[in-house]
Amino acid sequence: MRLTIITALALLLTGSAMAGEPSLIPLTNQVARYERVQPVFQSKQITKDCGNALLALLDGGRSTDRWMKKGFPPGVVCMLPVPAHLWMTVKLTNGADYQIGLSRDGGLLYLPEGLYVVTNGATKQVTKWMQEMETELRREVVNAPKPCTYKVGTADDGGTLSGVARLFYGDANKWPRIYEANRKILKNPHEIVGNEKLTIPK
Repeated sequence: MRLTIITALALLLTGSAMAGEPSLIPLTNQVARYERVQPVFQSKQITKDCGNALLALLDGGRSTDRWMKKGFPPGVVCMLPVPAHLWMTVKLTNGADYQIGLSRDGGLLYLPEGLYVVTNGATKQVTKWMQEMETELRREVVNAPKPCTYKVGTADDGGTLSGVARLFYGDANKWPRIYEANRKILKNPHEIVGNEKLTIPK
């Protein structure tokens, strides 16, 4: 019998999710504050209303399902899940931290207990929540006083200088301004290494 091994990483990530107790995602009344871990521009703060809205959707873990409950597709012994797009830390009233990662499509949760799948009923709402968080981040980036420092890939910039210029100035053709301000770290304006930290001039 031929087996396709995609990767063993998922087994490491999901081992505790299979064997442990159901997820213990905090309830809103247990939370002191929420912080964004990544992507972050300047502010890490997530408003209490936004954070509470996510936890209410997940309902203390009752709106999640186990990643491997239904097993893998035929011929596949393990799968590599998509990486988390947004990470947030839930600061609890008892002083503990609880970290949650969300995939871009809102369908997967990365929890301390393991990797979980959001139930069908909540996926669309979690996706909408993710979109609101991205909009908030973009608004922070666009309205930032300049000069400022920006890490490529934080917001939807396409990974190019023209994309960064469009994001900050509303005009992709103004990319030479950014290039001139970053000549020491950018050898070629058409080749940007991911996560490059750029100075954004006025």
